Amino acid sequence: MQKQVIFEISKIREMSFFKTARAALLSVFPFVLIGSFAKVATVALLAPDSFLSGIFGMELSQRFNSLCNGIYAMTGGLSGLLAAHYSAGYTAQFLRQNYKTAATTGFIAYLALCFQQAGQSHGFVFAYRLLGVQGILAGIMFGYVVGKLFLLSGEFWSKVEGREGADQQLPGSFRMLLPLFLALAFAIILNFAGSCLFKNGISQSQEMKAVTSSFPSILWLGLLTSIGTWCGLFGPYTSSIFFDEASATKNLNYALAHHGDLTSVPYKLTTYSTYFTYAQLAGLGLLLALMFVSKRRNRRLLCWWCLIPVFFGYDSALNIGTPVLLNPLFLIPYVLVPQLNMVIVSAFYKLGILLPSVYPVWGGTPPVLRALIATNGSFAAFFVSIALVMMDAFIYGFFVKNAEHAGELMNRLKGGLVNEK
Repeated sequence: MQKQVIFEISKIREMSFFKTARAALLSVFPFVLIGSFAKVATVALLAPDSFLSGIFGMELSQRFNSLCNGIYAMTGGLSGLLAAHYSAGYTAQFLRQNYKTAATTGFIAYLALCFQQAGQSHGFVFAYRLLGVQGILAGIMFGYVVGKLFLLSGEFWSKVEGREGADQQLPGSFRMLLPLFLALAFAIILNFAGSCLFKNGISQSQEMKAVTSSFPSILWLGLLTSIGTWCGLFGPYTSSIFFDEASATKNLNYALAHHGDLTSVPYKLTTYSTYFTYAQLAGLGLLLALMFVSKRRNRRLLCWWCLIPVFFGYDSALNIGTPVLLNPLFLIPYVLVPQLNMVIVSAFYKLGILLPSVYPVWGGTPPVLRALIATNGSFAAFFVSIALVMMDAFIYGFFVKNAEHAGELMNRLKGGLVNEK
């Protein structure tokens, strides 16, 4: 049974789209890693409201802050655009078409897709979510379609490029006009459709916040966020969601009015007190599992490179480099581990074991310290955070072992060393 399941997964992974996706993710990874370090430096160290400034009272140069912001904008902030570029190129290369022109076309057409009007003004801006990490899947899918369009250009790659003179290559270059035109038209149509959806309020589903204390709704939105992140998209929870959540603000006002009393706040179960302070510990659990359970040297090396960004809550590079994104072998733990954290914490809140997280934390605060700071120094919250990280690492460790075993079996199946049955 296990061999059959792994064989089916292996067949899915060998489909052209997933081969393109893996190649594109590996190419985007260095940019996301550099962007993660720049983001940590900006949010956790250099910003006026950063973790370092809050703890040590340090104010570093605004010039370095602007520099790191620029580095992030040019690396991780363009990862969705780069994914479209590489995806189009690899798709065309696998089809033995002109991958250089396809990659450039994917780059330009995806920019056209991200182009949007700036509110009521006549100016234009780019949709930053589609350009960045949250647009990686959109970029891969768009680039894949663009690469496929280059089949319409004929046998340019196999018969023309590099084998004939420049004059004889000119007809092949003209044949590039058709897929280029179709790619731009496809981008404009998608852009127009997206604008219509936005005007009708459908895009607001991506901005949903849990404005009530309904725990099932918090779990549901957390589930959507985990699935969206696994797919390389964005979900309802995309920030610290403190001041966007009415119940969290009411809790803070109550605590300030009652001299820091957290035991009787009106809403113990909020998005802030469950998802932001505890569910996001799962990323650190994944890192520890890969670091201490994985037998692959490259994965352990990847973990050391990603250690600082993941510690501060930025696990995009780890998800892309492992890869966790679009990997069916990691879907179950990636989706369910944050849910399990929230369920356990909610039970502790109900039993009175934990104080609810009420106070806002500084930007870039490590997930393992968020509950400690948000409860104004409750060591019970800190120890629960540590325990949850250990539990998450143990759960992920089981799936890491199975994933590596499945990878070995896939290689043996492809080599004909193991029978499918």
